[in-house]
Amino acid sequence: SHLYADFNSSVKKGQLLAELDPTNFEALVRQRKADLLQNEVQRRSAEISFHRQERLLADQLSPESDYDAAKAGFEAAEAQVEQSRASLAQALTSLNYTKIVSPIDGVVVARQYDVGQTVAASFQAPTLFTIAQDLTKMQVQADVDQSDIGRIQVGQPVRFSVDAYPDQGFRGKISQVRLKATADQNVSTY
Repeated sequence: SHLYADFNSSVKKGQLLAELDPTNFEALVRQRKADLLQNEVQRRSAEISFHRQERLLADQLSPESDYDAAKAGFEAAEAQVEQSRASLAQALTSLNYTKIVSPIDGVVVARQYDVGQTVAASFQAPTLFTIAQDLTKMQVQADVDQSDIGRIQVGQPVRFSVDAYPDQGFRGKISQVRLKATADQNVSTY
């Protein structure tokens, strides 16, 4: 429903980046509150019945089976109240997730959605923003031919260039060599 950050925006940890439409989540919270209230009323009624059966049993005016039934009803009503509280907590958590905040200080390098667009999440949380923490420190993933991989070691210094800055050289060091080769047109690289 709202965007507060865009491409190249500098953001701080905890800063509000976007808001999802909270309408459905707010309605669910209201429903869960009403469920909790209803279950609390039923618990109070079951508690009154239980205590009444307790007194009647003590005076031997009621069978023990009525007492047992009232006790079970009261305990079931207490469990319903706890279940309603848990459902309300879950609904409140979902409502809080409608406010998207930055997890780190950095720069927004990608944004996947526009205002009005549906954000769909089924089994995996969707990526709304990609934030780079420090653009002066980058990780480059490079394929190395199988004939050269034997000379590559973790910690080894490297020099490389990029097409965007053909006259400028960059330096780094190797942080990982993956053992599984990938094949592309009968050429294996690591």
